[in-house]
Amino acid sequence: MKIKTQYENVEGFNKGSLDTIITELVELVDNELKVGKGFNRELSVLFTNNKKIKELNYKYRKIFKETNVLSFSQDIFIEEIRDKTIIMGDIVISLEKIKFEAKMQSKLFLDHFTHIFLHGYMHLLGFDHIKKEEAQLMEATEIKILSKLSISNPYI
Repeated sequence: MKIKTQYENVEGFNKGSLDTIITELVELVDNELKVGKGFNRELSVLFTNNKKIKELNYKYRKIFKETNVLSFSQDIFIEEIRDKTIIMGDIVISLEKIKFEAKMQSKLFLDHFTHIFLHGYMHLLGFDHIKKEEAQLMEATEIKILSKLSISNPYI
């Protein structure tokens, strides 16, 4: 998978470390969920601040507040595009929001970052949490994958 990362209006974060985490996490998720085999795939990730993610959240969801992650899926059927590059979608992450949440929840920044990126990536894979059953499946899958990285259950 080709992952394009962009940093906009963020300072004080180890960009190489974050890039490594998402690359390794995507590989782990893909192996665990058995997705992406035989396909060229591309994912774009934007790391930004609260101001930018608030603007995007309003523009695309009509919610006027910052959030920690936004995922924009391309909503395509993999069966229809064999032998082509699949554009998975875009993930936008507010590092400012994640840093604040980690502090407020007494979590390590990198653990919380990993969970939030995983959550966003799972949305691109079709997971959701609108219905109770979907939320339970998504959370259980996140917990299982995070445990493989020695990250405790983020929901307790």
